[in-house]
Amino acid sequence: MQLKQSLLLFKTAAVGSAIVIMVASWFLYVQLQQTRTLNDHLFQLQTQIQRLLDQEERFLIERQRESLASIEDDRASYRKSYSQLLNMLVVQQRDLTLLFKLDEEVKRFTLKYEQLASMQALLGYNKEEGVYGNFRRQAHALQDIAKQTQHPRLEILLLELRRREKDFLLRLEPNYLLIHQDLLSRTEQLITVQFPEKSHELLSILNQYQHGFKTYISVLQKQGLDHSQGVRSELHQLKISIRSHFEVVSKQLFNEALNEKQSLILTCLVIIVSISCFSLLLLFVLNTRISEHIISISRVLKNVAQHEDFSMRVNIEGEDEIAQIAHHLDSLLAFIETLLERLTAAQQRLIEEAKMASLGNMVSGFAHELNTPLGVAITSQSHLKEQVEVLKKDLESGQLQKQTLTNLIAEAESALSLLENNLLRTASLIDDFKKVSVQQEYDEVQEFSLNALVNGVLDCYQHELKQPDYHIEVEIPEQLMLNSYPNVFVQILTYSFNNCIQHAKQEGKLLNIVVSALIVNNYIHLYIKDDGRGIDKELLPVIFEPFITTQRNKGGIGLGLSIIYNLVTQKLAGEVKIQSPAHGGACLHIILANTVFRLDAD
Repeated sequence: MQLKQSLLLFKTAAVGSAIVIMVASWFLYVQLQQTRTLNDHLFQLQTQIQRLLDQEERFLIERQRESLASIEDDRASYRKSYSQLLNMLVVQQRDLTLLFKLDEEVKRFTLKYEQLASMQALLGYNKEEGVYGNFRRQAHALQDIAKQTQHPRLEILLLELRRREKDFLLRLEPNYLLIHQDLLSRTEQLITVQFPEKSHELLSILNQYQHGFKTYISVLQKQGLDHSQGVRSELHQLKISIRSHFEVVSKQLFNEALNEKQSLILTCLVIIVSISCFSLLLLFVLNTRISEHIISISRVLKNVAQHEDFSMRVNIEGEDEIAQIAHHLDSLLAFIETLLERLTAAQQRLIEEAKMASLGNMVSGFAHELNTPLGVAITSQSHLKEQVEVLKKDLESGQLQKQTLTNLIAEAESALSLLENNLLRTASLIDDFKKVSVQQEYDEVQEFSLNALVNGVLDCYQHELKQPDYHIEVEIPEQLMLNSYPNVFVQILTYSFNNCIQHAKQEGKLLNIVVSALIVNNYIHLYIKDDGRGIDKELLPVIFEPFITTQRNKGGIGLGLSIIYNLVTQKLAGEVKIQSPAHGGACLHIILANTVFRLDAD
């Protein structure tokens, strides 16, 4: 899979997560709105139910007909609230079983409430209605008769009877009924004893009062003297049941809403976590692939930079963008390697040409130096030959004189001496050239005298470095023996002298060249100095790079110092520096820390 496709998948996953979050947020918002609406409907329903339940308490306290007027309004409000909640739950496809049970309980409560109201209507809503008004009129009739008879004891009993009646009706305590019953018995006995002629009338009224009071007490007991009796007990249980059912309904609805929200949130979380895990897995795979490829590319580039080995390759398989970059890099390295091979071949050819040019200069100088002693030797040989011919003629003619023979012998000795000296000079030059050529041909570690090697090279440059244009000084101890590559030192000296001749020499001015060597802290310090034209400061930082020259228009190729740098750093494992003061001149400083040497004492 290509990186572009992987990144597209990653972006798609991110957008998908965002869409899921947005959709989930919208559904959660809708759920919260529905929950809020549900809460409002439940609150309204609870309020209406509470009003219905409160009507029973209010009715029992007031026991007035006006209390029944508002129950119809409360019942209509309850039905409205119930219908709104029911319609909402039907739309949401909720379970309505508990809500129906709650409605059944409310209906039973209203029926019992109507039953309680009908019992109260039987009892009477005021002093003049119902059972209460009936036995109250009978009581008043007894009190009127008692006043007419002017019997204080009967009046007192009737007053006590009425007081216990009112005590019971106010406090609804059973002990007042016992007292009331006792007073009825005593009143009945008193009427029988004290009023025999009116006992029938009085007892009839008293019985009617007693029957009306008992009927009142019976109905009142059916209603319930407290919350544990009669219809009031049933209403009380219904109230508890209604409140309990309402709590259950509320809890069920809220739990269902909560479960829906939790289910929605859990589903969204699962989707988001799945997308996130997929994205993380994809990111991990991408990171692994990219990291491995980039590390491989970085490793190859680092090795190429450190070791200058352009033959290394990344060798990454695949068709993604990083792999394509690696393939392009491999192609580039292959191109650079081919280009370097070509450049190396071209440089090698230039170096060989430079060597041949240096060798040509050296051979030219050697030939010029060799020409002088050979010319003198040939002249001496010709003169000697002429003298021998003269001697031969005189001897044949018989005109040979002692003085002539003596002169001829002296001239022959002089010619032979001159011939011997020049032939020895020629042999010495040939020997020096042979040593240099042998050292250039055989690159082996040898022990040699640095002073002798420098002088041998200078002998080959006697024609180019002759006075009065040049002045050469060699300040190297004759006892200094090196165990190294003499060919390398010959090449270093050859390129250095060629640079002095080509670049340092100024027309009409003597060029002083000093070759010196010092031993400091067991390091060999070789100096090749001149007081010539010097080097531009712009060239000093790049002076050892190939093809850096100021004489390109005169045939210079700029490889001399580059070859010296490579010979010193790679072959001799040393260090090379070059300085050029502002007033002119240059100094090639070679530091050899790994060259074995010995310095014999005098």
